[in-house]
Amino acid sequence: MAADVAGDAVSGGTGETRETGTTGWTRGGVRFACQRCGNCCTGRGSVVRVGEREVEALARQLGMGVQAFLERHTRERWGNIVLVDDPETGDCEWLERREGGTTACRVQEAKPDQCRSYPFWPRLLASREAWEAEGRRCRGIGQGEPVPAEEVDRRTGRADAEDALDLLLEELAYEVRDLGAVCWLSGACCDFPAAGHRLYLSRIEAERLARAVDLAAWDPASGLCPAWKDGRCTARAHRPLTCRTYFCDPTRQEAVHELTERYLTRLKWLHDRHGLPWDYRELVAHLVDLRGGTVPGTNPPLGGR
Repeated sequence: MAADVAGDAVSGGTGETRETGTTGWTRGGVRFACQRCGNCCTGRGSVVRVGEREVEALARQLGMGVQAFLERHTRERWGNIVLVDDPETGDCEWLERREGGTTACRVQEAKPDQCRSYPFWPRLLASREAWEAEGRRCRGIGQGEPVPAEEVDRRTGRADAEDALDLLLEELAYEVRDLGAVCWLSGACCDFPAAGHRLYLSRIEAERLARAVDLAAWDPASGLCPAWKDGRCTARAHRPLTCRTYFCDPTRQEAVHELTERYLTRLKWLHDRHGLPWDYRELVAHLVDLRGGTVPGTNPPLGGR
């Protein structure tokens, strides 16, 4: 479980060869072709968050100054800047309805990333059920040729999130090296039932690990990590954060605990920045979901966005 400093930090990276980040039911792609129904731009209570870059682009598109745009077209909600809707219809201010039932966006060239990426949002792609439920609102879901998994990752911003995770883990490796913590390579920490350990990780980390193991041959009832073979980890480059900060050396435990908490906070920020649900739970529960099965007694998700 723990990081082998000589093997990770000195190499200057995670050592992972990136494939698609998509796992599970979306691996074969998903069908979507926009029908211009405008349903995604309607409905009271919808929230479109915008950042500084998006505000500047919208203001420029409308021929306005940034401050004037903020005052007229945005409001603050939950600490974010969000676009206001038409007060009478609940539609986006820039939704244009056309003859024949189609619609268009009057700020198409400058529309926010959140709008551009719909319906490829993490919460809508979290399960087939969530995707099909959104299909009752969005007429484009289920239409056209399958969008490949790699393109789904790009549209969701998932590829950017995985790049950010790579960087975070690389920085962690250097901090572990500077801390002087060394893995004894006993493998005992990975024998969860014997050691009494419960390994928690986020969904993006679980998907990263799943790409390096054979889930079909794994027995969830064993309670063991599928990467653990003959007392050794066979997927070290794909290990989650908490594996990389576990060490048997009792003289380093306090410092390692502080390091773990600091990087978990950064991991939460990464999820928030990239719009990923904070699905943090036990390894077995995550991997069972990714394999498409169920195991009684596994923990439910802790929190979420």
